[in-house]
Amino acid sequence: MRALSFASPDDLLKYLKLTPGSVTPLGLLNDEENAVHFYLDETFLSHKIGVHPNDNTATIWLDTEDLIRILKDHGT
Repeated sequence: MRALSFASPDDLLKYLKLTPGSVTPLGLLNDEENAVHFYLDETFLSHKIGVHPNDNTATIWLDTEDLIRILKDHGT
């Protein structure tokens, strides 16, 4: 197991099909092997969270619980 760190550009592309600057929790939907672990600080719970829709030119706002449900439904 690797130490917690920012992903390299190669790993971002390999696992999430994203490039630096466009990383978003929704990129986990591209992780077909569920190789990436997602951690969210509990202070985000019960709030809205702004995330990129796999493109850093836009932001969508979700209830944090909805984001968590989407990721769990995917198997993350």
